[in-house]
Amino acid sequence: MKIINNLINKLFVNLEKLNFSWRVIAPTIFILCISCLILKNTNPNIPFFVSTFSRQLIWILLGCVMFFMIQWFRIQFLHEYAYHLYLVIMVLIFITLFMPVIGGSSRWIFIGNLSFQPSEIGKLLLVFTLARFISDYQGKIDDIKLLLISLGIALVPCFIIFIQPDFGTAIVYAFIVLPMLFWGGMQVFYLFSIIAPFISIISAFDLTFFSIWMLIFSVVLYLHQPKMVYGSINFLINVFCGVLSPFIWNNILYDHQRNRISTLLNPMNDPQGTGYQVIQSMTAIGSGGFWGKGLGSGTQTQLRFLPVRDTDFIISVIGEEMGLFGIVLLLIAFSIIFYWLIGFADTISNRFCSLSLIGFASILFVHLIVNMGMTVGLFPVTGLPVPFLSYGGSFLLTCFLILGLANNMISQNI
Repeated sequence: MKIINNLINKLFVNLEKLNFSWRVIAPTIFILCISCLILKNTNPNIPFFVSTFSRQLIWILLGCVMFFMIQWFRIQFLHEYAYHLYLVIMVLIFITLFMPVIGGSSRWIFIGNLSFQPSEIGKLLLVFTLARFISDYQGKIDDIKLLLISLGIALVPCFIIFIQPDFGTAIVYAFIVLPMLFWGGMQVFYLFSIIAPFISIISAFDLTFFSIWMLIFSVVLYLHQPKMVYGSINFLINVFCGVLSPFIWNNILYDHQRNRISTLLNPMNDPQGTGYQVIQSMTAIGSGGFWGKGLGSGTQTQLRFLPVRDTDFIISVIGEEMGLFGIVLLLIAFSIIFYWLIGFADTISNRFCSLSLIGFASILFVHLIVNMGMTVGLFPVTGLPVPFLSYGGSFLLTCFLILGLANNMISQNI
């Protein structure tokens, strides 16, 4: 009994009353209402109890229960056991490589009839691990060591997820570390040095673009004036990455990933195959105009030309039926969420919580930007859903968990 009591005291805190950060919660409720409104009209002829609309209501209800329960959770536990939780999720993500392949990927762990995707909750555990490490060692070790160790923490699970393969989630893992390092006080040039090799790889597919990029990179090196050895190594790494591009294209990327990139460059190369989704999405958004065609009146949506309209391409449905006006309203709502998450992170004196809020904002931001980009052909189709908007499941619950933890951190530290 004493052990159980100690565990409860470690995990939970007694609250006299609940505090709600309405500046973050209110725009989230607006997005959830838009989600339900759209899902109700994407499948009007399907019986209520088997529709995505009814199931979304169930997921939202479960998410609300999770949101309230997490308010009694002791945040200090996450700081104390961040590294332990990181090791657990690393093991679970590694185990997925030996699980059955579903839809061309082995992302799930199966236990009897149950299954779960550890990389979803792993996003949050990565945030806590980085927040713990950066808050503990910022200023105690030099920036290069802090940068390399932080990248190692993020890129090891990122690599395992990439070979599942799950390119979209791998992007999220790789992206989280940069805003958190910036918030932790890392010099911008060091962060630029991390992004530069990826730009070199992409630009190397065209000699002119690669030459222009290397000229820009050389100017940045000159203006920053790093040590000669460091600058030379940095320059050679980027040249090497550019030369390595054909090898990466032919030997590292999977066929479906190459197809997505080819589709990104020119969707009309295969309008009935890999380019179909993007073409239909752009057609839907373009036909909506400013005000949209009206709920339930979108031809691409209602005639089933637009694929996965409940999840990956729900933004396209909004663009067609609610027009640019609807998309702008959504962007305003998300901007309010990001503004206040960053604002609270700046106010909170607890460095672990402050960095965690930036990590939360980064997860939501990259999901939103990549999804919106892929609907208009700016990014490859990756399957990343829109936070609080796409039809639910494990990701919607993860979003509610983010919201609950953010509210918990804000209410306990302000």
